[in-house]
Amino acid sequence: MIRKRYWFAILAAMLLSLVSCSTITEDLEPCGNYLRFTYTMNMKHVDAFGVEVKRLDVFVFDRDERFVTRLTDEREKFPQGYTLELDLPAGKYHVVAWAGLFDESYLFPRPEVGKTTLEELTVKMKREADATQRRELNALWHAAADVEIVETESHTTVLDMTKDTNKLRIVVQGEAGMGLESKAVDFTVSGANGFLAHDNSLLADQTIAYKPYFQADADMGEQSSVAAVVAEMNTLRLMENEPMRLQAVDHLGHKLIDIDLIHYLLLTKMEGHNMPAQEYLDRQDEYAMIFFLSKDAMGNYMVVQVQINDWIIRPQEGDL
Repeated sequence: MIRKRYWFAILAAMLLSLVSCSTITEDLEPCGNYLRFTYTMNMKHVDAFGVEVKRLDVFVFDRDERFVTRLTDEREKFPQGYTLELDLPAGKYHVVAWAGLFDESYLFPRPEVGKTTLEELTVKMKREADATQRRELNALWHAAADVEIVETESHTTVLDMTKDTNKLRIVVQGEAGMGLESKAVDFTVSGANGFLAHDNSLLADQTIAYKPYFQADADMGEQSSVAAVVAEMNTLRLMENEPMRLQAVDHLGHKLIDIDLIHYLLLTKMEGHNMPAQEYLDRQDEYAMIFFLSKDAMGNYMVVQVQINDWIIRPQEGDL
């Protein structure tokens, strides 16, 4: 009787194993080794991976940091809880994932198996010969993790992605009669942040001059005597300790705006966001900035108020 119960127990365990490996349910993790991708590193703290990401590239390196394989998937809409199987021999690996790695915006190596090293995996933003960048960038995300694959064991590694691209929507509004026109205002965001390493840090790069990919006169209504110019620009990853400058000049070269961009963006972190400065810059990927201009007695432009998202800043002397 004891022997019969023993064999029944073994048979039941075998059947349970077969069911759990061949049936995907909400309660059971799929058999094998998987990467699950999320994007919760945003200001809403919700998973927006399936909503925003259109392309995924995963680069796998062995324990000696040599390239093993590249996995690519491109979809109009990724499902919530998207996973990618790692069909690899047992061993230790390092995976680097980039989402949004489209050729029109970025340069990256085509790695060779067994030759390309982890340090050689870089992503460089395309720019013109004079280091200007006038195009709207494809949104870009990054994540990386160490993975160990053990025979007969199943495991899922979660990679929560960090967004590396940012949008700036800028409005410059002058006093009545100031006569601002879009064609007479030149915007530039400058910084050496166009070259990313495998760990998402910045590599040494030339100073990029980001220019608007959209610029127009703002519609203030037929009855308004106030003129305003609106521009939309983007940059690659913003870093707490990497200088970035936002400038705007008129057609005569008169300075309208000249600010330490990172300093001003971090002032908005005071809106109850209890997090480190770099985390805030990584989570917040869009900034609406309104600059209100006046003129002094000598005819020089002055920024009298700045609004970034919903945060109002009145610059003090020496801030700009």
